[in-house]
Order: sequence, then structure tokens, then C-alpha cells
Amino acid sequence: MDLQQEWKNMSAEILTAPQNELISKFKLDGQSKDLLQDLIFKLKWKLRWVRIIDLPILAIALFSDRDLKILLIGVFALYEVSRWFGAREFQKIKTVVDYTCSTKEVLDNNLSAITKILAIENIWGYITAPLTGPIGFLCYKLTVHQSFANVFELPNIYLHLGLLIPLGILVIVLGNLMNRSIFKRQIENLKVKISEFSDDVTT
Repeated sequence: MDLQQEWKNMSAEILTAPQNELISKFKLDGQSKDLLQDLIFKLKWKLRWVRIIDLPILAIALFSDRDLKILLIGVFALYEVSRWFGAREFQKIKTVVDYTCSTKEVLDNNLSAITKILAIENIWGYITAPLTGPIGFLCYKLTVHQSFANVFELPNIYLHLGLLIPLGILVIVLGNLMNRSIFKRQIENLKVKISEFSDDVTT
């Protein structure tokens, strides 16, 4: 009778141990998924904001004179190129179970895609932010003077354009501060989660 009871106890331990391990892993995956969902939500809105900004620019361009139209369509194209690169990386983010990869690999790949999206935005910002002031000034002058030829014949036009370039530094600083406040904590938490999975693999 004691042997039979002992056998039952051993069988129960064998059955419950893997289940407990699976439950703990499921909880970890759930926490990881929450982090990813939060980051994905914010990245989606970042990509949407590009459209919210550039579609009105395109609409204004359609009803503008030729030179202003060219300038505005160029600005629209810059926004769309940056959005395309970001959306391409966004498609690499996985939130469903991938049986061909470990959880750590999925999280590593997702983290890489997220950091690439933010890096693309930074590069785009460093290139275009110094141009925002001069482009805005040119748009205003083109609405008044109709053509690039007339605008660039204005006195001190190049000086005015040059003085507006430093405004881009303020745009870059504000953009970096915004990204840190929105993404820094979640990215650090995701890195911690990846390191936890690494520790589980080594132990």
C-alpha cells in the first residue's frame, strides 16, 4: 500500500512539474507581449502622425502654383520615404507564437526592428530638421512672389534662409527628448526581459 501511494506521488510530481514550468513561461511571455503591444501602439501612432502631417501638405500642393507645388510635393515625398522605411521595419515585429524561433530570438528580432525604426527617424530628422525653417520661409515667399526666380532675387534672401537653419537644432533636441520619454523605459524593460530568457537558457 505504501509503495502504491509512493508511486502515485511520483506520478503527480512528474505531471505537475512540466505544467508549472509552462505556466511560468506563459506568464513571462505575457509580460513580454504587453511590452511589445505598448511599443507597437506607440510606433503605429508615430507612423500615423507622418500621414497626418504630410497629407495636408499634399492637399495644399495640388492647389498651389507650379514652383510652390514642386516644393511641397518634395516635402511630401521626403515624409513618405521616411514612413516607408519605418513601415518596412515595423512589418518585422512579431506578436504571435513562432514555433521556428525561441522566445528570446523573437524578442531580440523585435527589439532590433524597433531600434531601427527609431534610428531611421533620427537619421531623417538630422537630415531634414535643419531644412524646416528655410522650407517654411520659402513656402511663404512663394505664395507672395509666385516663383523661385522672384524669391531668390529678393535682397538678403540667402542670409534669411541661413539664419533659419539653427531652428532645426531645436527640432532635433525636442524630437530626441520626446522619443526618450515615450520609448526609453519600455525598451529597457524589453532588454531586461531578453536577459531573463538568456539566464534561463544558461541555467
